[in-house]
Amino acid sequence: MFLRQFQYLVALEQEGHFGRAAEKCHVSQPSLSSALKSLEGELGIPIILRQQKFQGFTEEGKRVVSWAKRLLADRSAMLEELAIMKNSLHGRLRIGAIPMSSPLFPMLSQLFQKHYPSVQLDIQFMSLDQVVKGLTNFEIDIGVTYLNDPLLEKFITMALFEEPLYLLLPDNDWLGDQPSITWKEAATLPMSLLSKSMRERRIMDEAFESVGCEPMPKLESNSIFQLAFHAMAGDLATIVPRRFAHLPNTRQKLLTEPSVSQVLGLVWVHGDPVLPMTNAATKLIREALDSGALEKISFLGE
Repeated sequence: MFLRQFQYLVALEQEGHFGRAAEKCHVSQPSLSSALKSLEGELGIPIILRQQKFQGFTEEGKRVVSWAKRLLADRSAMLEELAIMKNSLHGRLRIGAIPMSSPLFPMLSQLFQKHYPSVQLDIQFMSLDQVVKGLTNFEIDIGVTYLNDPLLEKFITMALFEEPLYLLLPDNDWLGDQPSITWKEAATLPMSLLSKSMRERRIMDEAFESVGCEPMPKLESNSIFQLAFHAMAGDLATIVPRRFAHLPNTRQKLLTEPSVSQVLGLVWVHGDPVLPMTNAATKLIREALDSGALEKISFLGE
């Protein structure tokens, strides 16, 4: 067995197509197919369901794919650990993050530029379900999300800070000058909200439901920046965490009755040892948290 066979197998699982998997691995399709047939012969089990085209994996094949991902992750981890021992960590830190966590990443980027200048951050914004899937399949090294969810019980977590939710308004005369507003009052405004597929949106909907309201947003998007741009443009209000609440041409009001806040934190998989790239990231952030540097993240627009 060769590592490249497992690389081909994981590529096939990701692409769902022999031709695209071969292209991703920079080999011909016959070479990829031959290598996978050879792997089946060595293991003595059918791995791939074939007819005229790729149909999926056998039950045994699914287990082989899971092990292949772990073997490839362990190989990467070994190379990263050796690089750390030579004081030359390099490669990519793959981060899966919920959109609300965006203000954290300039600080994280600065930390890595200072301590590990050869590391590239690859930040992908996604839902909590996608974060969990990415961690489980070793497709990301670390997740950044709200922590109070049963889906995270099997992972290691590190709380960073707790953030209340604010109403972000255009800089106009809506709702006067009071510093706070109830969810019931907010429901009367023309709104833009995150897509219903996002966990953060479900938190908002539960708050509205608790006061007998159902928001009817004029716009939905999975990008919090898109929502903020509409507030800045002056036509729609939206809901954001505290660190998003200071933007040009906007005003902000704390949402109350009920008060809603969430703990944002890091999530990663158990391991002994912890994957080196993950270990480097969590160590840097823990040091920033202990020193108080994390709370010095500037508000957007300030």
